[in-house]
Amino acid sequence: MSNVYSKLLSLYADYNALESARSLMNWDMQVLMPSQGASARTAHIEILNRKSHELITSDELQKTLSEVEASAEPGSVEAAQAAALRREVDIETKLPAELVNRKARISSEAYETWKVAKASNDFKKLAPNYEELFGIARETADLLGYKSHPYDALIDLYEPGATHADAVSMFQAIKGPIVDLVRRIKEEGRPVDDHLLTGGFDKSRLREFAEQTVRSIGFDFDRGRLNIAPNAFCMNLSCGDVRMTTRASDHIKGIVSSSLHEMGHALYEQNSPAEWDLTPIAGGVSLAVHESQSRLWENIVGRSESFWQHFLPSLQTAFPQFGSMSVNDFYRAINKVSPEFIRVGADELTYNLHILVRFELEVELLSGQLAMKDLPEAWNAKYTDYLGITPPTDSLGCLQDVHWSRGSIGYFPTYAMGNLIGGQIWKVLRQDLGETSSLMASGNFKPILDWLVEKVYRQAKRYPSRELVTQITGRPMEPHDWLEYATQKYTSIYSLG
Repeated sequence: MSNVYSKLLSLYADYNALESARSLMNWDMQVLMPSQGASARTAHIEILNRKSHELITSDELQKTLSEVEASAEPGSVEAAQAAALRREVDIETKLPAELVNRKARISSEAYETWKVAKASNDFKKLAPNYEELFGIARETADLLGYKSHPYDALIDLYEPGATHADAVSMFQAIKGPIVDLVRRIKEEGRPVDDHLLTGGFDKSRLREFAEQTVRSIGFDFDRGRLNIAPNAFCMNLSCGDVRMTTRASDHIKGIVSSSLHEMGHALYEQNSPAEWDLTPIAGGVSLAVHESQSRLWENIVGRSESFWQHFLPSLQTAFPQFGSMSVNDFYRAINKVSPEFIRVGADELTYNLHILVRFELEVELLSGQLAMKDLPEAWNAKYTDYLGITPPTDSLGCLQDVHWSRGSIGYFPTYAMGNLIGGQIWKVLRQDLGETSSLMASGNFKPILDWLVEKVYRQAKRYPSRELVTQITGRPMEPHDWLEYATQKYTSIYSLG
């Protein structure tokens, strides 16, 4: 290891420590922090944000990075480290410290306001924060630069290389088949009874079941934890400290699905190579690839019949009311297709329509086509049009997601991209491993996890996301495999002709 490369990693370690401290404060703010700590926490995060921005844009770091770039062998780990850090540096150097600090302060304040506004169904309380954050998003897009649409600069922050046109093309490809399949299910499908899955469930027993499930699949609780929070999320400080939260729900699939979803993120982070920990290439490569893993574990695995062949007896022990349900009845119930108001509680098919609504609205808000005061009405109109339901309150409508209050504008399409990439990866995994149903039915998830560790998780950020997807599946992201999987699955569940 050259002296200049060691120096670069040392400088990055200082930056990473500041970012980790900020992440831990954000986790604490959402999980444990007393409500009266919000103002001080906002000040702390703003200071950390400023310090990390100053460090990564410093002359010393940029000079050292240029020296490593000039000397690293193409294709080497050193070159990959430099490329990953160069992306972060280029973004940060285009954004002035004042803007970075302003976003940190406003998003921290907005999160606290969001919690109150959502609980009280008061959109007007949060609207000024949204106005500021979308204004910051416009400034950010202009500073970062874009070729065709301001949204290009924002989605690229989460999925490198993705554009507004990519998202539009993706939704055009999947919307029609999804809407048609949902229509056929409604008109021709054999009815599904899921009434036993809804009701008041003991939250402590639900959490115990969720912990037992993710542990048996491969989540290491010596290197992670699971908490209850208003919104489910996953964060990591290292591959040895990965933290998930799940959310309470009146439907059994709420806590189960959100726990498996966050477990997918967590398995990715826990299995990032230890030798790359705390360096620029540690962890998941992009949001779409990350979501491919959360959606794969949540849906393709976690809503499969073979999965519940193994786990239903444990659920029946915890909740005897499920004792009368067969595996097939439970499988059909947990996969029931029925438009819902809440995205995170949506079925696997209509979920992408929830994402389409958010994508279209944030583009309209960003461009000024939609005024912020009209967001609730526009939200409800799109739900009526796309899903055939109209939210009765803003808490069940435009206030349900945390993302915009955190300033995450451009994020939502990565969920749908994750579905498609997950479908592609699963097809290749099954080709390599053979029949996976018997493995899951017997509770043997190790071969599946080991395959994903080798192909996805241990690659971390060494390769750009598009290159990684192509390496694994033989082609870039495309909708065919996921649409084929979904069509076959739901045609069978609903006994469609």
